Amino acid sequence: MINDQEFLHGAAFLRLINCGKRLTITHASWIHASIYLVETDSSKSAILFKVSKKPKSAWSFTLSTQEESALDTLDNKYPDFSVFIALICHKDGICCIGKSRLCSVLDTDTGMGGQHISVSRQTHGSYHISGPGRQRMDQTVPQNDWPRVLFSNKDNNYESNFY
Repeated sequence: MINDQEFLHGAAFLRLINCGKRLTITHASWIHASIYLVETDSSKSAILFKVSKKPKSAWSFTLSTQEESALDTLDNKYPDFSVFIALICHKDGICCIGKSRLCSVLDTDTGMGGQHISVSRQTHGSYHISGPGRQRMDQTVPQNDWPRVLFSNKDNNYESNFY
């Protein structure tokens, strides 16, 4: 039987492999069960997948201390990789942001572990991300940003040559 996490990760991977680029995907299970390395001819990305099973907006995500440690490991072992967090909002879509953008709404003095992230989206709108204390991210994330953002080599640079 396919569980919800496998189903939703599969949807994210289908969009990724159908992007038209030649790529290599490696499951970095030695770091964390939900981390994948994606390499193309021109980009290197590490992605932590987080899943919300809530059917409608707003979707809630909590970063664990293990995920915080895994993100730190990525920074240390793969310094040439851009690090992303793909927030899979049930069947709505994938809100993917760079680690540095995520940190902009978190209380980094206390570490990431245990902090909550909320993602909301109105019909036909972009994703809005907020952290603890309702700290809102400056910019929204377009619903169609996945997987384009991975290939820009920047933290949610919408000027990508991908599309």
